[in-house]
Amino acid sequence: MMQLDNVRQLLGFQVHGDHQNDHTFYVYPNRPTFARMDSGGLALRFVEYGQLREDGGKKFGGFVAFDAELTVPDDALAKITAELQKEVDAKYKNRGTPPPKVKIAPILWTGGTVELLLSEGGALVEKVRGAGKPSLYGRNVASFMMELSELGTAIFKETLSTGSASAVTVVYKLDHYIRLPEMSAWGTWNASEFYSFFQDINTEDNFWSEDSYTEVVNSSRYKNDVTKTHFEFTQAPNLSPEENAKLESDVRALINKQLEAAVQRNLLKEIAEVDPNVKALQEGQDIEDIRRTINKSQIANVRVEWHEAKTIITNKAPQGQLPTVTSLKGADGKPVKWEDYYSKLSVDEFLKTVQVNMRVNASFADLPIHSVEVKISYPHGPNAKTQEFTFTSPDTVAKFECFVHQGIRKFKYSYTVNYKGSAFVFKSPEVETDDTNLTINVDDLGILALDIAPGDINFGQVDRAQITVSYAGGARPFEAKFNMTKDSNTFSVRQVIEQRRTGPVRVQVVYQMTDGREIKGPVHEQTANQLYIDDPFSAMKTISFRAVGDLVNEVAGITVDAVYEDAGNNYRQRVNKNLNKDNPADDWTFPVIDDALGEVRYTATVLFMDGKMKELPETVAKRSTITLGSGTVEFLQISVVPDLMDWDKAKLVNVALSYQDTANSVNSRTELRFKAGDAEKSWKVALKDAAKTEYEATTTYFLQDGSKKVVGPTRQSDLSLFLEVPA
Repeated sequence: MMQLDNVRQLLGFQVHGDHQNDHTFYVYPNRPTFARMDSGGLALRFVEYGQLREDGGKKFGGFVAFDAELTVPDDALAKITAELQKEVDAKYKNRGTPPPKVKIAPILWTGGTVELLLSEGGALVEKVRGAGKPSLYGRNVASFMMELSELGTAIFKETLSTGSASAVTVVYKLDHYIRLPEMSAWGTWNASEFYSFFQDINTEDNFWSEDSYTEVVNSSRYKNDVTKTHFEFTQAPNLSPEENAKLESDVRALINKQLEAAVQRNLLKEIAEVDPNVKALQEGQDIEDIRRTINKSQIANVRVEWHEAKTIITNKAPQGQLPTVTSLKGADGKPVKWEDYYSKLSVDEFLKTVQVNMRVNASFADLPIHSVEVKISYPHGPNAKTQEFTFTSPDTVAKFECFVHQGIRKFKYSYTVNYKGSAFVFKSPEVETDDTNLTINVDDLGILALDIAPGDINFGQVDRAQITVSYAGGARPFEAKFNMTKDSNTFSVRQVIEQRRTGPVRVQVVYQMTDGREIKGPVHEQTANQLYIDDPFSAMKTISFRAVGDLVNEVAGITVDAVYEDAGNNYRQRVNKNLNKDNPADDWTFPVIDDALGEVRYTATVLFMDGKMKELPETVAKRSTITLGSGTVEFLQISVVPDLMDWDKAKLVNVALSYQDTANSVNSRTELRFKAGDAEKSWKVALKDAAKTEYEATTTYFLQDGSKKVVGPTRQSDLSLFLEVPA
């Protein structure tokens, strides 16, 4: 596959290397040009009307029909190949081995469009008709026809026939897969400990003098540990900065977590010190002189690594003005003549003809197709016409033209596909249409074409992937199996199915992991002709934990342990979450093999403010949001409003509020104080009985003259309490 960072510029062309094969290269074409017919002539026709054609208030002066192609010229490709061969020769010379021959591989375009930088209905062009989609095979041919205004006819005639660049600008927008540089990360932990002990005891028993005893003891200890991490990330061009940052954060967390776990498993135990007491040796074994030297060392090293190379779809938009006709040369090497591509005819004559452009959009070299025979007929009137064309290349464009009878512009066509090495031929039904740009695609040719390659798969975790591909829409069911490994990872399906491909292929992948597990991926369908195999963990699952209840006055915290288990694939994930007033909600996102498989089980412990605990038994989650807590979900909220206060009369107001629900052991109190300038304040109480909303309020007013007035206690259920100095 094309490698993003293996790139060089040669002769003005961008050339990429392959991610595996060092002598395979891909060359980006630079700019579009006129396509060539099999005869070597240009696929171009410019017609000028003898008199203006009027239609709907618009005036038409002529039309131009042409085919554009996007390819690397043969002479330039030969020179590029020679330069690349020099590069490969030098590389293999240093290795001391014969160099292989350079291979120029085609770029596998996955999709795209082509357009003209012209505005339909403008001063020059009245109508634009085009394929809108390049062939994506061979020379990437696209067909166009433009009907021109009177001014446009004059300008295009001049610019196409003289000078070096025409006024016709073609823009290709093409998609293809490309492999990003490998991302890697590693972490290491190195620890060592050394302990040394020395002891020398000398005992002398003297007959005439005092006995002597000499002891020398010396010990030392050395400990060291070093932790290192290293990360090399490649920004994915098709991800946003936020998504790239999250990917980097996830990888850092993965490496650090794996490193911490490995360090815990390999932590060095403290080397025990040597006991200097030698009594057992001296008394038990009658040893007088003792010398002990003890050295102990411990070493532990841990390394964890992560590598991944992603494949993305990138977009290229080669574009440019088409050359003028007279600036080109024909197959004989002589300049092309404008007169060979220009004609002038009457409008009546033009309107009496049907002109059809035909091509086969398929790679004959890569597919088991020998040829495609197209039969086209105009069965109307005395000038009815039938003509047959044979195609053996995607670059061939054929033309059919006949006179119109009584304004009928519909024609009929059918085609026959001849296969390589097979007596079977596929004959299509006859189709009636008035579309003058006739393209027969791969799926119309009775062939199932599928290319299989590794996508975002980590062969450090996956030992092999068994891929089953099936298609039920042909003359008989088709199924094939492929074993993808690190060394054998590209496959092609080129199956004659004897009918037009009308449905998707079904794909299932069974992964044999390096740890011995077998993971069976889900069956999925796809219509694209390229199949890329990714890791088995192709989906993400999110479980949301939400705390309910009074997290301020009642519940101190909630600890939840959850496990996801996909028993069929022997796959499990665990998590521990802590919820409290500062973190009342938390999400758990993890990779899964199939979002429809597996179950989440959880247990939880609720810790209350009074020290009590409540254990919630293991429960199977029925939905993706799990609510945990005391079960309290209703609240009584009292708002105390001081807007009616006359602060010239009062210095301070104290509001004592209490709520009691004896049956449910709820007894909550608070005091709110107000002074001049204070805004509204509120009090919130968790309810166990939603029908019990009555509370008690006592308000004390401290007046400016030093006296005070007390209102209450009063029982009430109003949700707003207004303060006003009593008379």
